Amino acid sequence: MFLAQMLRNESLTPSALATLQTRQLRTLLRHARERVPFYRDLYAAHGIRAASGDAPHDLLQSLPTVDKTMLRAAGATAISLDAPADRVTINTSGSSGEPFQFQIDRRYDQWRKAQYLRPYLSAGQRLRDKVLRLTGRPERPRSWFSRLGLLREWRIHSAADPTRMVAAWQRLSPHVLQGWPSALRSLAHHCIERGQPLRPAPRLVFTDSELLLPDTRALLERAFGTAAIDIFGTFESDNIAYQCALRGGYHIATDSVVLEIVRDGKPVPIGEAGEIVVTVLMNRTTPFIRYNLRDIGRLSTHPCPCGLPFPLLAVVQGRVTDLLELPDGRRSTPQGIFAGMNNLADTVRHYQLRQTATGVFEFLIVPARPLANVDMQEIIDTMRPTVGNARIELHMVEAIPPDPSGKRRLFIPRPETGESA
Repeated sequence: MFLAQMLRNESLTPSALATLQTRQLRTLLRHARERVPFYRDLYAAHGIRAASGDAPHDLLQSLPTVDKTMLRAAGATAISLDAPADRVTINTSGSSGEPFQFQIDRRYDQWRKAQYLRPYLSAGQRLRDKVLRLTGRPERPRSWFSRLGLLREWRIHSAADPTRMVAAWQRLSPHVLQGWPSALRSLAHHCIERGQPLRPAPRLVFTDSELLLPDTRALLERAFGTAAIDIFGTFESDNIAYQCALRGGYHIATDSVVLEIVRDGKPVPIGEAGEIVVTVLMNRTTPFIRYNLRDIGRLSTHPCPCGLPFPLLAVVQGRVTDLLELPDGRRSTPQGIFAGMNNLADTVRHYQLRQTATGVFEFLIVPARPLANVDMQEIIDTMRPTVGNARIELHMVEAIPPDPSGKRRLFIPRPETGESA
């Protein structure tokens, strides 16, 4: 029911969606002030009696942002006083070293499952398609609707040997391939090196949960014969922005969240980069209101020609904590380094940048083949415009193990500066 409703929302006008979003937001804010002790006390401490304004962003302007650390410390006070006893516990992956647990009611649990499914169906997946998903959480009971031949999904661990992935694909003959970019990257290299493309070829390829960089996108298209469609979401918010087939940006699910781009808690002009802050509209049990994801992004100044009524998130650039500490005191994004790896996709299977001290970096490289000719000087030259005269240590390794969550991070900052999720 919720999924059908969400798909119908894609035909609404932007003004109708804004009216719906404002109504949902007013209800959520009133509920949080009256029934959630954490927000009641937080707003009282800031002298806030009621949010004012006519538009969602106006309603939120006077409210402080919150984050995972604050909600974890709040404990039971972050849960609504009238939360039902029959609740669902959600555990985040903890890839940042900071696992997080929160609770939701069963109605919202159904909503977020529909929210998870919508981007795939919106971009062309069919109800009767078979899906193979590469994930760090492969264990999942079979749903009642899959027994009816609908939304059928098989899962395999993202760290599995690519040979197993190919065998699973050949056995199941799926239509859709989904997974984390690092896992799909391993599979793509395997298919190219062995000269064994997936048969039948996937009609659609989706990526999520990790930053999809241009070199990986190009590699996946070469290996699988179709362009990857990326989806942006978190455990706390589920899928909140997704690419359409045109891949010109990420359509923000305004019927499920309010998304803001802020700097020091204040909105930045459209087109400028800032931190991504979301308000989850339908979660009444553990509300996330102005919740800072610690991701960096920017809103698009242009609508997408596909016709969807949702505004566009132009790009997601990674984590706030994923900043290089350079010898001259500057902090810089590593995206320039990763962009420079585009030309090495054929010879490098995986890579990971680690900061060991201020101005000191290790770059781990897994060659695509044991005897692959990886040009180490080219990698150093790629890094220099970003890191300046920092010390760079290059290491050829056989493998880069994924985090406990199953993800394989591109950059690991110094532990005292925080870790990316």
